[in-house]
Amino acid sequence: MDESILRNLLCALETINNAATTNNARQQAQEYCETLKRDPAGPLYGYYLAHKDNQQPDIVRHFGLSLIENTARYKWSDASLTPELKEQIRMNVMALASEGILPMMTEKQFIKEKVASLFVEVVKREWPGAWDDMDVFLRQMFYKDETTREMSLFILRSLCEDVCIYDDPVAGLRKKDLRAGLLVIMSSEAILREHYPDGVKGHKDEVTLMVGEQGNDGWLSRLSVLLQELLPRCQTEFVRDIPLSDRHLPAVTQFIRSVSSTSIVPLICQATLSPSEKIRLAGAECYDVLSSRNLSEHEREKMIWPLLDDGGIDLISKAYLTQSNQALQGDSYLFLQKMVQATVNLGEQQLCAKRNARVPKELSKFLHLLYAMTSHPSVILSSFVSFFWTTLLRHDTFSKEPTVHAFIPPLLELYSGVLAKDFEYRKESDPAYAHFVAQDFESPSDFRTKVGNIFQKAVDVIHLGVPIVPLPAFLWVANKVSDALKIKFPTSTNVKNTIQFQTFDGALTLMEVAISSLTDVINDKANPQSAEILAGMNTLLGLLIEYDGKCPAALERIAASLSSYTDMFKLNSTLLFRCLDKLFKSVEYPMSSKGDQDVRELRHRSGITLVKIGKAIPNTLFPIYGEIDAAIQRLIQQGAISGGEKKTLLSFQLVIGFNAGMALERGAIFEKVVGPVALGFQSADLQDVLSDPSKFMAFIGAMELSEASSKDLQGQEVEQLGTVIAQRRALLSWYVDALLTFMRETMDSKESTKKELWATYLGPMLPNLLSTIRCLSALCDEQAWIGLSPEMNRVLVLSPEEKEIMVTGKAPSATPGSLALTVTKLIADLKTWLSVLRDHCYKFLAQLTTLGAAFYAIPSLQTILEQSLFEHVENLNNRQLRLLINSAVQPIVINCPAEYMDSTLLHLLVVLFPYLDQRLERDWKAAAAEGLIMDEQDDPEDLDVSDEIVKEMMLRDLTYYVAHFLFAILDFGRQKGAGAPGTQKELTPLALYILSNDAIAQSAIPLFCRIITYKDTKSCTRSAETALCVLGALVQSYPRTQTIIGDFATLVLQAALEALHDPYHQEGQEKLILLITEVYVEVRAFNEAPKAVFQRASGADASRLEAFEQELSRTTNKTKKHALVRNFLQGIIGVAKSEWFKQKEQGDKPVSVRTIAGSYERPSQNVMDSEQHEDIGDGLASLFDE
Repeated sequence: MDESILRNLLCALETINNAATTNNARQQAQEYCETLKRDPAGPLYGYYLAHKDNQQPDIVRHFGLSLIENTARYKWSDASLTPELKEQIRMNVMALASEGILPMMTEKQFIKEKVASLFVEVVKREWPGAWDDMDVFLRQMFYKDETTREMSLFILRSLCEDVCIYDDPVAGLRKKDLRAGLLVIMSSEAILREHYPDGVKGHKDEVTLMVGEQGNDGWLSRLSVLLQELLPRCQTEFVRDIPLSDRHLPAVTQFIRSVSSTSIVPLICQATLSPSEKIRLAGAECYDVLSSRNLSEHEREKMIWPLLDDGGIDLISKAYLTQSNQALQGDSYLFLQKMVQATVNLGEQQLCAKRNARVPKELSKFLHLLYAMTSHPSVILSSFVSFFWTTLLRHDTFSKEPTVHAFIPPLLELYSGVLAKDFEYRKESDPAYAHFVAQDFESPSDFRTKVGNIFQKAVDVIHLGVPIVPLPAFLWVANKVSDALKIKFPTSTNVKNTIQFQTFDGALTLMEVAISSLTDVINDKANPQSAEILAGMNTLLGLLIEYDGKCPAALERIAASLSSYTDMFKLNSTLLFRCLDKLFKSVEYPMSSKGDQDVRELRHRSGITLVKIGKAIPNTLFPIYGEIDAAIQRLIQQGAISGGEKKTLLSFQLVIGFNAGMALERGAIFEKVVGPVALGFQSADLQDVLSDPSKFMAFIGAMELSEASSKDLQGQEVEQLGTVIAQRRALLSWYVDALLTFMRETMDSKESTKKELWATYLGPMLPNLLSTIRCLSALCDEQAWIGLSPEMNRVLVLSPEEKEIMVTGKAPSATPGSLALTVTKLIADLKTWLSVLRDHCYKFLAQLTTLGAAFYAIPSLQTILEQSLFEHVENLNNRQLRLLINSAVQPIVINCPAEYMDSTLLHLLVVLFPYLDQRLERDWKAAAAEGLIMDEQDDPEDLDVSDEIVKEMMLRDLTYYVAHFLFAILDFGRQKGAGAPGTQKELTPLALYILSNDAIAQSAIPLFCRIITYKDTKSCTRSAETALCVLGALVQSYPRTQTIIGDFATLVLQAALEALHDPYHQEGQEKLILLITEVYVEVRAFNEAPKAVFQRASGADASRLEAFEQELSRTTNKTKKHALVRNFLQGIIGVAKSEWFKQKEQGDKPVSVRTIAGSYERPSQNVMDSEQHEDIGDGLASLFDE
């Protein structure tokens, strides 16, 4: 070691860490340090700096460790590193771990962790093949003193994490050897001999030695003994053994993931009761790992049933209940979360294992504990437990268990409160609830999202629980509803926000869920309770029909609930006519004034309920169709209903005739309802209005409003003007809205005869629809409004209210005077009308595309669509363009039959993709020049509603919807031979067409590749998923795709590497790495393009690339190929290397395990699930298999 170099290094480090250093001097010092990192002798200087005997400052010691780590991580395979130098580095690392750190209570945590991490980096590369005595060395450290014992635990924990949990690229290359080695050192010699009598595992072509050292007890046994000694001595937070226990338990955690030991279970339970917060938390982590293990029946017998049979639940309950009644935060609250998570996983993964038929002795105690957890004031904790209840109530054994049945009534009581949606009220009235809301949620929107999930889980639990004890449950529900019908509502302007209405609403929701869950029961005539429940439903329905409360909001809620009785009406229609009569009376409920919003909603909801009933029981209603038709015609002729209510009642007629099994009458009813509307939409007057944008502007009242804005009109004059304009506009919008509604209600059928009915009216409907779309787009041009008053410019710009809704997702509160009718408000109403009409026209067009060949066979359809949709596309803002792509263009493309793709899609897509690419590139460059403002992690409600934020949000939304459009049309998720081994995804005709046509493919690929590079995580991730879809299609279709696969790989890899070098995309790094890896592995077999991209990448080393290429070509295992690419990537990526490749947890933990911090929906089972994959084998033998 050169003393002068050492002095220069120390001087450089002092310069870097001196706050008074100039930037130039600091830069030179940093360059010197980086040079030394590249020096083969760098690790030797690092050892000197890091060793405690040389008494360097901690920051210098840390840099010394990084010198060694740089060589170990990135240069271990380089030819410049001789075997002698590797041996020297390994000995130095061992010396640092065993004697190079300060005493346990003195040494800094980050130094300890860095030394352990460095030790593990060498282990992953050398052990077990070139470093046979590594375990002996660790055992010597373990028994030497408390400092080295702690270090050995750090090392073991880090090694297990890298091999078994994290997706570490180096461990991935040697995973089989490392896992086998870990299993050998963790298990005792006797256990290994029991599982591997011949001392080997594997097949004859690939055998792994599984022989333990004679007399070796294994690390799990060793640590269990230590834990048993330490726990009684750790009775306070301030004793010397606690830091060691704190290291010890996490190490045990990793071992529990892999091996079985009966002795460890009682110790885990005791640890959760420790007075030490750190030990309790570590114990809870061990409890969770144990609960989450994918155990065989034999292992479950040894480890789980003693916990559930022999007093373990008493200890766990005590540990939870001791802490649960406090307003916790920090690690104390984290402990509670871990206890809940572990207990839920114990119930789901072990107790409710698919084939388990054993009922534990202490089932009642276990369920009481989970019920207590469900009752906790924390929204996060209580919602998490609901997953267990749904699993339990679905289980073949436990759904029939009387002990479980006893918990259904209290669960109904508990979850019925959730249905009231009184979360805001509880925040105000319950301090404990409010405390945990503040702890659990960073923003109001997060809170609202979560309580929405809780509501759905409550529905699930009730829906599962009621049929198990049907009669008692129904009678209890009926009493709740009967009590709710007696509630008196305050005379409030917004009664729906009162606790009284929330209670009322919750009771009716409870009734709806319960009745829907009893369908099978009331249809089962052999069930002795069926007749009594059916009679009870009739009685309860009678109470609802007779309800005569004076509160329109309550009447609306009653009307909505009546559709839940449709299954009952199929069996007993005694009250059907009275039910319909109540709804018809509600449709014409008298309005006290035009602004009576509650009555408007009552009338609307009653009509919607009639439509729901009509769709559900058309055959039951068909015999009284004549009476229904007469009642509707009476209301129309008397003018007792609005246009919207008329549309809904006509829909009611239509769904009865369309869905009843009366084919002859279906056509006649369709003609009677749809015919006049379709022909009215074709009227000559409307054709003339839509023939020119200027005529359209006059028709919608733009000129009249412009003139009125310059006058001082009084209230009555404004009202008269508004009425005249609204009635005129309704001549157009009503037809569009009605036809859209009719199609939505009837086009869910796959019967071709029903579609043929609609196809006969395609000619009358389509021309005016496309003309309307063209006029709406033309009005987005500022030039169209020249000559009108400046006030009319409000139509073209977003109002403050629209901006707030767009950014925060919430409508602003009405201010005094904001509801007054003025010309300004009429202009705002015009703008809203135009927006709604545009949306409905796009959706109407999308519905027409579902007619298939009848639509796409229209002559010159491609030209007609392009002129109507894109003639004025440059005038559309990003919000309007997003709507066009999502609501109109995407359905046109996706629904196109294969035989019409050339005539309809070819020119459309070849022009559309480059236009979107150019527009997005232009807008993103402009946004970058102005400076991006938004952070995608920000809560929308915390953002300032500024023009800059709104503009950026519209750009991000457009980018995402374009990315989603590409994904939707290029996805090929259909499976060929689903469930069979080696299944392949089948290309959809659309994806095959696009990727087989070079012109379309070469315009689509640059678009989604460029989106990958934009600073929008959602869009980047979605485009990466699109690229993966395209990759699979191109590889699957090779060699037919050989003309584009190279260009594809080049563009994708360049875009993904560019995104990786951008710190903005840190959240999407895992998806980008997956994309790069897949593209390189799949395309490199056919083409040189991936190698060429890596050669040009920043940081690529030619010799290292050649070595990588040679090893890749020798490797046949696809998993190892992926690991090689990911490992090579470490040398050419430029951001946060310490954060790379530790994104995804894997290993023995099943993916269905619940985690409070993660997703709450259950994914598919992991391939390690021994209950579904008999070929994998049970227990210890399979736990470290590939």
